[in-house]
Amino acid sequence: MLAGALGLTAAGLGTCRGLEGCDRRTGPEFENETASWLRAIRARAGSGMWLVVRGYHVGDDIIAIASNSPLSHACVLDLEREQVIEALGVGVVATPLAEFLRHSHRLLIIRPDGWTRAKGAEALEKARSVIGKGYDFLGIIGAPSDSRFYCSELALWSMGFEVDLMGPHHVFHPKNLGERGEVLFDSRARDGEPDFA
Repeated sequence: MLAGALGLTAAGLGTCRGLEGCDRRTGPEFENETASWLRAIRARAGSGMWLVVRGYHVGDDIIAIASNSPLSHACVLDLEREQVIEALGVGVVATPLAEFLRHSHRLLIIRPDGWTRAKGAEALEKARSVIGKGYDFLGIIGAPSDSRFYCSELALWSMGFEVDLMGPHHVFHPKNLGERGEVLFDSRARDGEPDFA
C-alpha cells in the first residue's frame, strides 16, 4: 500500500509543471541566452508592460509547484532605467533588469490590455510609488491588503485592474496574466540557445 502511494506521488510530481525550472541552468551559454532575452525586451517591450517568468528563487519554486505552473513571478518593466519593479518577500523593490533575467528560467513579455506608451508611463510611475511597501502574504490566499502587494497583484494594480477582492478564487497567479494582455515574446525554458537575434 505504501509503495502504491509513493508511486502515485512520484507520478504526480513527474507531471507537475511547477517542477520545470527547479534545475538551475548557469554558465556562458546561458549568459548568451540571457543577453538574447534582453535584446527581445529592448525590441518589443515598453515601460509599464509586464515581464512574467519562472524564477530560480525558493519562493518561485513554492509558487510554481503550488499552482502547477511553469511560471512563478511577474513584475512591471522600466525600460528606460533597465529595471523591474517587483514584489518580493521583503516588499516592493526595484531590481536591475539584467540581474532579474539571470535568475529566470523562462521569460514572457506581456502587453497589458489598454497599454499605450502614455498609460505604460503612468503604470510605471504608479508601481514606483509603492517601492518600500510590504509583501501581501495574505493576498496570495485570498485576503488582500490595500497597502501591500504580491507580484501579479502589483502588475495588475499598476494598470488599473481591480485587485483587492476577497476569496481564494480572486487570487491572480502569474500564469494568468496572459488573460489580461497579449504575449509578445515567450523564450520557453532555458536551453542555452539564444531566443532572439
